[in-house]
Formats: sequence, structure tokens, C-alpha cells
Amino acid sequence: MLLSDCKAFILHLERARQRRPQAEALCAGLPMPAEILPAVDGSALNEPAIARVYARQLHAPRFYFDLNRAEIGAFLSHRSAWRRIVEDGLDYAVVFEDDAGIEPALFARTCAFAKASRAQWDYVLAPAMKRPWPAPNQRVSLHHPSAPPLRALAQFVSNAAARRLLAVTERFDRPIDTFLQMSWVTGVELLTFTPSGVYENSGALGGSTIQRPSKTKQEKLWRELSRPLYRAQVRLYHTFASRPRL
Repeated sequence: MLLSDCKAFILHLERARQRRPQAEALCAGLPMPAEILPAVDGSALNEPAIARVYARQLHAPRFYFDLNRAEIGAFLSHRSAWRRIVEDGLDYAVVFEDDAGIEPALFARTCAFAKASRAQWDYVLAPAMKRPWPAPNQRVSLHHPSAPPLRALAQFVSNAAARRLLAVTERFDRPIDTFLQMSWVTGVELLTFTPSGVYENSGALGGSTIQRPSKTKQEKLWRELSRPLYRAQVRLYHTFASRPRL
């Protein structure tokens, strides 16, 4: 099958109007064709629609928390981007969340390196950088992280990876960024580009659109205790999944 070159999709929740200018600026500033893709509004999903895609404790390690509607909508939004990669016959796409920003010179280098190294990857996260920015001429490299990073702010997704991720996420049990860490479930090796040329801009946009309701003191304590336990389990699974098979 002959595949076309890359494209970018920016996931944007249409009712989050304060984020629209940021999404439009990102779309205009990218070094490839780009499209703002309407995100799935979790608050508009009915219970049967949620039950079709979400179930607790599908995979190991166990995820300790229930997903809220916004998290379910976010996962479905990424699935819609993966589906477009397949339907449009793209070799790969860069999928952004709408609070992503780019440092143009660095991100252009990342994109050039992604194209040049395309035979070496199927799925790569572009992690958010922190100031001070690296030098614009810093060499971009492809990494096998020792611990899988969080936050699917920007991701390079091949056609093969999109097909595989769609197949294994017809039902899901945890947030999108946490699920993508689990290469032992997805069958897709998670790599990173460094430096990425990507930064997070949610603070300037009023914070995350995925808000959890206030919890009791006991629930908050349980969350604080469970997070490091879950992350340790993920690192352990990742270590075994990354070992070469004899």
C-alpha cells in the first residue's frame, strides 16, 4: 500500500473556546499540513456509550482509579486521530493536544530527524521541554527511555502503530497517557525524541480541561499513596518488556 507523507492533527475540545486561538496558532506554525480535529466531549457521552468503551481493570498492572468523563473523551479523541491516520493513508502523523506549543526552529529539526529516521520507529513521544530551551542547532536523537514518560502532549504515530493502537483500545481502563506507557499491552515500542521542540502551554490557557471533582481527605490520601505504587509497577513491567528476548 502506497502511503502519503505526514500530517499534523491538533485535538481541540470545541467548547473550550479560550484554547481555540492557541490551536489555530499551532496549526499555522507547523512545518507540515495540519488540521484541527474536534475532540470528543466526554460530558456529552451517555452511559451506554461509555460502557461500550470503558471497563475497569482490563490490564496489568491494575489502575486504581475510575476514569471521569473528560478522561474518557480524551482517550476517544486520540483514537479518532489514529483512525484518521489509517483512513487517510498517512505514513505517519503528529498528534497534538491543544495546549502544546512549539519552539519553531527546534521542532523543525525534530520533524526533519523524524523523517530521516523513519525506518527506526513506529511511535515516538515528543516530551514537553522546560526552559531554558536547548540551542537551536542541538542535535536531535531517538531514545529508548529507561522509564516510560507520561503525557501524550505530542506524539509521532505511524500508520502501523495507529492500526495496532486502534485494535487494542476498543475498550480501555485508564487514561490515554498512562495506557501508552504499556508497550507490553500495546505491542508498540515507546520511544522519545530529544530535544522535542515542544512545550506545554496549559498554564497560560487556564489549566487542564480534565478536572477531577473534589475528593474527601481519605480519597486524596489514597491517591497520594497509590500513585507511587502504580508508577513503580509500570517501571517494573517496562523493564521486563524492554529486555531482549533470547
